[in-house]
Amino acid sequence: MQLSKVRNFICLVAFLLFSNAPAFAQGGSTGSLAGTVADPSGAVVSSAKVVVKNGETGQEFTATTSDNGTFNVPSLGAAAYTVTVTAQGFKQAIVQNVKVDVGKASSVNIALEVGQTSDTVTVVDVGGELLQTQSATVGQTITGRQIVEQPQASRDGLDLVTLLPGVQTTRRPRTSTINGLPKGALNITLDGVDVQDNLISSSDGFFTFVRPRIDAIEEVTVSTATPGADTSGDGAVQIKFVTRRGTNDYHGSLYWYHRNPALNSNFYFSNLTGQPRSRVLLNQYGGRAGGPISMPKLVSGKDRAFFFVNYEEYRLPEQQLRTPRILSPEAQAGVFRYGAQSVNLLQLAQANGLPSTFDPTVQQLLADIRATTSKGAVLPVPNAPNFQDFSFVSPGGQDRYFAAVRLDFNLSSKHQLENTWNYQEFGGKPVDFLNNTDPAFPGFPNFGGQDSQRWSNSTALRSTLTGRLVNEARFSMLGGISQFLSQVSPAQFANQGGFDLDFGMQNIAAVPAVLRAGLTNATVSPFGNTNNRRNTPNFNFADNLTWLRGAHSLGIGGNYSLIKSFIEEL
Repeated sequence: MQLSKVRNFICLVAFLLFSNAPAFAQGGSTGSLAGTVADPSGAVVSSAKVVVKNGETGQEFTATTSDNGTFNVPSLGAAAYTVTVTAQGFKQAIVQNVKVDVGKASSVNIALEVGQTSDTVTVVDVGGELLQTQSATVGQTITGRQIVEQPQASRDGLDLVTLLPGVQTTRRPRTSTINGLPKGALNITLDGVDVQDNLISSSDGFFTFVRPRIDAIEEVTVSTATPGADTSGDGAVQIKFVTRRGTNDYHGSLYWYHRNPALNSNFYFSNLTGQPRSRVLLNQYGGRAGGPISMPKLVSGKDRAFFFVNYEEYRLPEQQLRTPRILSPEAQAGVFRYGAQSVNLLQLAQANGLPSTFDPTVQQLLADIRATTSKGAVLPVPNAPNFQDFSFVSPGGQDRYFAAVRLDFNLSSKHQLENTWNYQEFGGKPVDFLNNTDPAFPGFPNFGGQDSQRWSNSTALRSTLTGRLVNEARFSMLGGISQFLSQVSPAQFANQGGFDLDFGMQNIAAVPAVLRAGLTNATVSPFGNTNNRRNTPNFNFADNLTWLRGAHSLGIGGNYSLIKSFIEEL
């Protein structure tokens, strides 16, 4: 048996083995192109040769029209293609800029003119949108200049989805829903990798553990109705990102985005309390580059091997205005006012045979809180004479690093290999505003941050096994450790007697000190804010085989996913 036949046989056997695995389909990162070839009278043309070529990478895919003049080329990467049709007795037809999007089955119909095959008829531009007649899936795609030229407050690719019809965003982008469906109905992939945090995806689905970056994304497709069998197993709504790829030409860019407090007005409530505007000094900078993998005078990667690299840093020193409620100085001394009257609770307790002294831990804690009021503004609370609102600015910050690398290889005319790798690192300096773990009062030691290292990898092989069989195999991984409150230690709670007295907007400072007198440790929350870390790795293998038979195409596939979850308290 010839070597090529042995290789094709092994690939087919491997597919059959994996297709029996449990299926949790989530779809890949490719599309397809189908169409019809006809003569000037509208009659179909059979046995015409169709060549679909990616002009930027030199990849070519061939097909032959069936008896009813149709053709189908599956598992195409997102790109603009040139379609060339040749048939005996007709001029050669060339259609340029035929766009194929991820997760979509596009169609193009070509009419031939009678003449010599040496003559050529060229359609220069068919536009960015093609009819989708091969599938009932409803979806939309954002691509190219739409991505990089959209005005965005962030450079997170998922925020692009909030611009599409059917997406509802009530607060920040992470709260978004699509068509009113629950968060668990969403599935988000990057080059076929499920990039959601599978520990919380059922309740926090509009969130990605590995975050697609705008300059690293080629396009994003959102399908919201009637998904195909290859994608519907993991969610009613499919959000598919694809990373840019290198081409035969070298391209790149450098960018720097800057936000400065001098360019922003102050918030109303900060003006009301005489507080300065929060310092939001954001810097996002990085660069991207792509092209053929070549070494001068040694090897040329043109039409054969390509690379794409994107690197970005996010640095945000930030501040948050906090307004906890505290006791007034009189109430802190035990004298409470009720309308026009005032009552000394210490004396009242003594008259009723109760302890009439302050709990020493709470008394010292309230004194420490009062000492911090010099670092902010204290305002009275209407109709609540025993309390005051204390406004102060809490400092913090975030550093984030994003790296993405994609490699593409045309191994032969029948086999194409791609690999995409992402690494991202997040760090809070030193507090996590998202989870409200900044100090309860200025200078207090009670705080905690969030740090994580995140990565993903996707490897895919597209093989034309025969003229009628096309196979795409993809293996992907997602992982990384997130650590919360790594700074938390018993020393942070020494000023509370070793207990967590639950600071917050309605905190322990708003509780009459005398009521703490004589309380035992069993009546307060034990020290429970320990630091912890978690990891939810995801491993996935998917294989899709397309069998072209006459005017029909049959897709057969299997998908095996393994999701683990580790949570550790330190």
